Amino acid sequence: MRNVIFLIVVFFSFACGSISSKKKELKVIPVNEMRKIVWDVLKADEYYIRISVKDTIAPLQTGNLKLYDQVFKSHGITKEQFYFSYKYYESHPLQFKELIDSVESIAKFQRNQILEK
Repeated sequence: MRNVIFLIVVFFSFACGSISSKKKELKVIPVNEMRKIVWDVLKADEYYIRISVKDTIAPLQTGNLKLYDQVFKSHGITKEQFYFSYKYYESHPLQFKELIDSVESIAKFQRNQILEK
């Protein structure tokens, strides 16, 4: 019986250790980088919505995920890093507000540039 309990404890310690080591590998993306990534994800969403309105045969879920992967590759991150960071910001309201405000400032800046032309 002791051996079984010992094996269970060892198994869980390795399992939890591998989970925590994965979380240690995933670092929160700084706000200045994250705002650019979020902005590009939003633009990819908008692009995909415009395409899917014209083409009703297009698969709704897989197309935008491919665009997300392209955005993540262009910024040199993985989707796990992005979602880990996004969940972190969601769970920290002040930092999330800073992120959203900075994304909004990018939108206003680009909108003003378009209107000036």
